[in-house]
Amino acid sequence: MGSWTLLEERAPEIAAAGRGLFDQHGLAYLATTRADCSPRLHPVVPILADGELFVAIGDWSPKWRDLRRDHRCVLHALPGARDDEFALRCRAEDAPESIETVRAEATHTIHDDDHIVRLDIDQADHGWWEHVGEPGTYPVRWRWTPARGLERRQAGRQSGGQHDQPT
Repeated sequence: MGSWTLLEERAPEIAAAGRGLFDQHGLAYLATTRADCSPRLHPVVPILADGELFVAIGDWSPKWRDLRRDHRCVLHALPGARDDEFALRCRAEDAPESIETVRAEATHTIHDDDHIVRLDIDQADHGWWEHVGEPGTYPVRWRWTPARGLERRQAGRQSGGQHDQPT
């Protein structure tokens, strides 16, 4: 698993795209799994603080119950200008020791009884469409994992290598 800092160091273009979408919209969606294994989707405000990615969740929230039971989740930013997509496959960890750090960076109120959840990154995906509305429209997809590094993914195929860089 990786931190936001590791993503910035190893795949700076992907991290910059994600930060840009978080900053642009101030909101993302957190996907969790209910007790019956069906998906649940929640709006959240991602908080980047001290090289880590956090969300604050109320004790009464269904997303908190979901994450206590199953730490796996996906954070998906709202789309960007080129229909940019940014999604992180993460593991949620309760991080109450980070409440003051998160409060200092948050753009909204963090309550004393909120759960501060650190999202450790298993996988980061960034993609967009080139030549939208024209003949030859095609997707550009990049994936980063701490174990495999940066990979360009094309039409169901992938190609790795540090020489390929997102734009």
